[in-house]
Amino acid sequence: MMVLRIAAPIAAALLLVACGGGTPADQGPPPDTKLDTANRAGTQALSLGMPAQAVRQYKLALSRAYERDDAEAIADTAYNLALAEIRAGDPKAALLTTRNAQAELQRRQVAVPAELMLVQAAAAYRAGDTATAATAAQQALELKARDVDTAPRAWFIRGLVAAERGDGATLAQAIAAIAPSKQADIQADRQELVGRAALLDGNAGAALTSFEQAAANRQQAIDYRGMARVLALAGEASLKLGKPSEAAVFYLRAGRSSLLQGDTAAATPQLKRAEELARQTSQISIVEEIARLRKAAAERAPVRT
Repeated sequence: MMVLRIAAPIAAALLLVACGGGTPADQGPPPDTKLDTANRAGTQALSLGMPAQAVRQYKLALSRAYERDDAEAIADTAYNLALAEIRAGDPKAALLTTRNAQAELQRRQVAVPAELMLVQAAAAYRAGDTATAATAAQQALELKARDVDTAPRAWFIRGLVAAERGDGATLAQAIAAIAPSKQADIQADRQELVGRAALLDGNAGAALTSFEQAAANRQQAIDYRGMARVLALAGEASLKLGKPSEAAVFYLRAGRSSLLQGDTAAATPQLKRAEELARQTSQISIVEEIARLRKAAAERAPVRT
């Protein structure tokens, strides 16, 4: 099976490796066409931005992996499925998927891949379970990783949790652990944490600069969910600078991107904040744009019978 790099924002914005089984040089069971086909179909669907279809295909693959009784295929396909479930907006399902796979590997006394714990951390963070997110991220750092990017991504999640807790020391440790990078998504992770640290320190100007840089890198990495998140953070920083009109624009940009991604959970508060600030600052064009976006979203919504 193949290994493919797929963008996977967390609130996770993360770029995670979608594992897909062993290489011909690996010792283990021979390839299984049904398993490989389902995995490839899931990977293609995910790369085309169709996570719901990817979830269906990866569930078929995971069932086949259990039927095959193949520990490596279970770990890899559970990773794929959890990643797709996060993308589909169901982090609780992703958390359950990773926990079930983790338990299966532990029963067999097979090493749990660091990447599986990383996606578990991402799922937990998305689900609002910061305690589990921090624990799983720490486990990802302690386990053997296949991908060199696993450690910095685990530190990113630890940094996000630390920022939410107001833990400046751990946040600083996370920033130090993520070296400046030419890789857009890794650099965006670092810039976002730097911005969050600046907010904690009361330096909204520096925070705004970091968030704008992070948004540009998220865009370059095609991580639009992560981009929307940092645009909203830029709006928060603008408010702290006493610039509500600029904050309204940032929240509009964040909310529009979130809405067009189908992430209504993020879009709703972002657009609401944009509208409130736009009304306060007499930016009628923003109010009108938000009304247009909501109308278009309502027209696209499926009719329930």
